[in-house]
Amino acid sequence: MKKAYMMIGMIMLLVVLMGAFLLSGNENKGVTGNSVNGEIVEAKLWVEGGNYVMTPSTFKKGQTVRLEADVSRMPGCSKGIVISEFKVQKVFTAGDNTVEFTPDKAGTFNIACSMNMYKGTFTVLEDDGTKSNYVQNSPTSGSSCGMGGGCGCGG
Repeated sequence: MKKAYMMIGMIMLLVVLMGAFLLSGNENKGVTGNSVNGEIVEAKLWVEGGNYVMTPSTFKKGQTVRLEADVSRMPGCSKGIVISEFKVQKVFTAGDNTVEFTPDKAGTFNIACSMNMYKGTFTVLEDDGTKSNYVQNSPTSGSSCGMGGGCGCGG
């Protein structure tokens, strides 16, 4: 009789452990709120020749974008980005170099540094994959820090 209780106890423990294992494997898979089919698209961001480079640079409306910055390739104020159309503001650091946003409209949009000196663009396609004619107005020319310093944009 003692063996039977021990066996039942072992089976119950095994079932509980298997259930916990299966449930834990579903965390962060396809549960992204406003993303398309639960998909998060990862994009890399850095600065080249004074401009932001984002790859990939085309996304779909409603698709969650996780932007990962290569801060080693982002001088000075370029680490502070603004994507005004989607209310994104972020200062990247080596320990905090990602930001997520979900574009809710299609077109070509701007990304700029917080001082409007470094600039770039990316495209958001319609739900059906077609390109919109909308192009966000370019920000006016960037401010100058005088290159003498003080603002940190020189490096």
